[in-house]
Amino acid sequence: MARLLARIPWRLIAWLSMLVSLALFAWTLPGLADGDWSRIRTSAWHNTSGLLVLWALSALARSRTLFNLVGTFLGGYFTAIWIAVLGGRATGSWLGETDLLQLSVAVPVIEELAKLVPLLIVVLAWRWRTDRSPGIVDFTLMGMASGAGFAFHEDGLWQRLSGSGLDSPLGWLWPSMYAETGTVAGHVVWTGLVGLGVGMWMTRAVRRLSWLAPVVLLAVVVADHGIWNNVAAREDWSLLRLDGWLVPGLLLSALLVALVRETWRLHRLTDGLATAMLLRLPSRAVRGGVLVGPRKAWQANELLRDLALEIHGRPDATVGKDL
Repeated sequence: MARLLARIPWRLIAWLSMLVSLALFAWTLPGLADGDWSRIRTSAWHNTSGLLVLWALSALARSRTLFNLVGTFLGGYFTAIWIAVLGGRATGSWLGETDLLQLSVAVPVIEELAKLVPLLIVVLAWRWRTDRSPGIVDFTLMGMASGAGFAFHEDGLWQRLSGSGLDSPLGWLWPSMYAETGTVAGHVVWTGLVGLGVGMWMTRAVRRLSWLAPVVLLAVVVADHGIWNNVAAREDWSLLRLDGWLVPGLLLSALLVALVRETWRLHRLTDGLATAMLLRLPSRAVRGGVLVGPRKAWQANELLRDLALEIHGRPDATVGKDL
């Protein structure tokens, strides 16, 4: 199986998929906007701002590039939304569109599983490798990207905005969390938390029963999503959900730990070389205000991402011995 997967031209498939997806995205966007481009711009900002902030802050820890995040965003935009819409219609015709079981159980389960499809493709590409893997921060960012693509498409389909901008304490990071009816984690945060669990499993950060991490976090997310969809339950479970802050709090605290841990490991296991390379990237590309070495900067960045892949995939690596 490993040899078969190794022969698949993943890079070529990724580029072709990206080009086709971007073309389809550009073709469908005018219909999604329906003349209201202001709403589309606001929705794009609400759903991607936190992703871009964390992408910049994780410059040393992550092995994934902006190309990978755009691809995952498009995966959420197309794959997840249509799986969710078709699955939701099937269960809705059986249970009833406004039935509490449909809104509180079927829809959350279908949508949360659908948003994991882009991440499962990444897992398929890397799980067979024993020496290299994207890290916890990588999978968290990809989970957030898939959730952002899903939420952006959903906002367009239902002609709505997912939040009210900077009105919540974490509005600078996740503007979509604040809604007029209360605080909601939202698709970006929900799928980001499950992505974090997938990263813990992939990198074997939890030595025993690591597969439980994504399963437990998925259950937490589905429950939070289902309670939010049920207005009565939202009030009854408000205390347990910390008034909507439980899932965002879990994600933010765990992500900070993972970010510090993976950044420090990359710095320590390369004897500071990775940090020095990162700090020199701007000078490689620009000198005297003139763009002189974009190719060198790109090559250095590729080497950094390659180092991150190797270190994330080898949790027991030590300085000067394994690397």
